Amino acid sequence: MRRRELLAATAGISVLAGCLDDGSEPADQLDDTDESDPPFEIRTVDAPGSEAGTVQIPQAGRVMLLNFTRTRCPTSEGLLSAVGDARDDLRRADVDVISVTDGSAGPQPSPAELADWWREHDGSWTIGIDEDGLLNDYYEIRGFPVVMAIDGAGEVHWRNDGPTAANNMVSGVRTALEAQETERLLL
Repeated sequence: MRRRELLAATAGISVLAGCLDDGSEPADQLDDTDESDPPFEIRTVDAPGSEAGTVQIPQAGRVMLLNFTRTRCPTSEGLLSAVGDARDDLRRADVDVISVTDGSAGPQPSPAELADWWREHDGSWTIGIDEDGLLNDYYEIRGFPVVMAIDGAGEVHWRNDGPTAANNMVSGVRTALEAQETERLLL
């Protein structure tokens, strides 16, 4: 079942922490033809630590810490400092840290508005927009924030829905790094 269909079916459910997708697109107007498999091209924004362009998710041979975030979600905003702390801890591990907003549902700031929001929240790593929501659909993002560690094939080795500490993110990334190294040695 696609993310938007699940949202329509669970619209009355609330969570203790985090922000649900607001289901702004009526279920009867959804198009099932936009499903896709990795890799995904995510539009990146010119902001602190981020350059305008695109980034491919996943990237062969690279571990990524992905932060699915919302600009008007207090829980997402509160998690950014922990993501930044995790990024600082992972600098020597050669891991890509990327925060991603869903450009297909919910708040849809322009790139300039997203860059301003990024500055206001002390972001200093890559920030991008999943313009068609394909990455969000693929990883079944139903609420925000979500943080996950993926390997170069896009396999999730650790995932957390809602708030978490930086050390949990670092541990999750280390699990992905170990799995990727094991896979490399087996080849």
